[in-house]
Amino acid sequence: MSFKSATCSGRTGEPLTEYNSEYEAQQGADYANIDYGANFIPYRCHTCGLWHLSPKNRQTPSIICGICGKNLYKTKKDAEKRAAILKKEQGARLRVYRCPCNDGWHLTKK
Repeated sequence: MSFKSATCSGRTGEPLTEYNSEYEAQQGADYANIDYGANFIPYRCHTCGLWHLSPKNRQTPSIICGICGKNLYKTKKDAEKRAAILKKEQGARLRVYRCPCNDGWHLTKK
C-alpha cells in the first residue's frame, strides 16, 4: 500500500509516495517502469524510515554514519555523483572527503 508522505518531498517540492516495505516499493517501481517507461528503483529513506522511488540515474546509496551522523557513501565515486547531482539541481558546491571515523566518504561545502 502506498500513500503520500507527510515528511518527505522530492526535488519538485511535491510529497513523495511512501511504501511500507521494500517489496511494495519494488511493485510500485515495476508498475511505473512498465506502464510509463520509467526507470525507478526503491530506496529506504533516512528521514522517515519508509521506502520511496528514485530514478535509477539519481540513486546514490548511502547510510548514516553511526559516529559522524552524516550521510556516508560507500565509494568516492558515489559521493562525487551525489555532489554533481546537487550542484546541477541546487547549485551546491560540495567537496568529497574520506570519513575519519568509518570506511566511506562524506560531502561538505567548499
